[in-house]
Amino acid sequence: MYNFTSKMLVSQHCWAVVLLFVFRSEWTETSGIGPCPKLDIPGPPVNLTRLTGHWFEIERSFYLMELISSCVTLDLTETSKGRLDVVVSTRSSWSGTFSISEGTAVPTRRDPNFYLYRVSSKLPRVLNRYLPGSGLYQILKTDYVNYVILYSCSNYQVIHLDMVWIWGRKKEIEAELRSDLYAMLTAHNIDSERLILSKNENCTDDFLNDLEYYL
Repeated sequence: MYNFTSKMLVSQHCWAVVLLFVFRSEWTETSGIGPCPKLDIPGPPVNLTRLTGHWFEIERSFYLMELISSCVTLDLTETSKGRLDVVVSTRSSWSGTFSISEGTAVPTRRDPNFYLYRVSSKLPRVLNRYLPGSGLYQILKTDYVNYVILYSCSNYQVIHLDMVWIWGRKKEIEAELRSDLYAMLTAHNIDSERLILSKNENCTDDFLNDLEYYL
């Protein structure tokens, strides 16, 4: 009886873990079996100077933390130390209030297309690394004038969770360019169908002018 009960408890615990994993994967990032894939996309190292400036978030993987976010923009500024100061601006689609997050992206020594991003806060460094948004990001591809494809992946032993973003200099990109970017993602086993359009339809110039007041 003891062994049977123990097995039942273990079985229930395993199912709870599986359901928790499925729920997290469905509502945050996309999961996969095994470690994060190594995405070796041919191209020169990212030019920080050309990457700087104003970007709009056009598409992204579904992420529960950004469910009510709209009008997401990013402003990148190169520092004298070869880093990027990042200002992420969003507007709540529920309340209409502004939210601004600042951080720093540092190119890794091993590969300058990988950036270690840390959100600016007063928390100790050991805690700051776990803030939402902090982590390792890879710039898969960019032409600097139209788009950036950003990728992030986290290893959890036997599985991994990853996310993809497409940025643009404008709020929208041409259909032909979007098709080319989807084809590139598919060629590297990244499912473009999991991308969702960012909420940019009500982001007027008045919003950008008001945002300057908050900055």
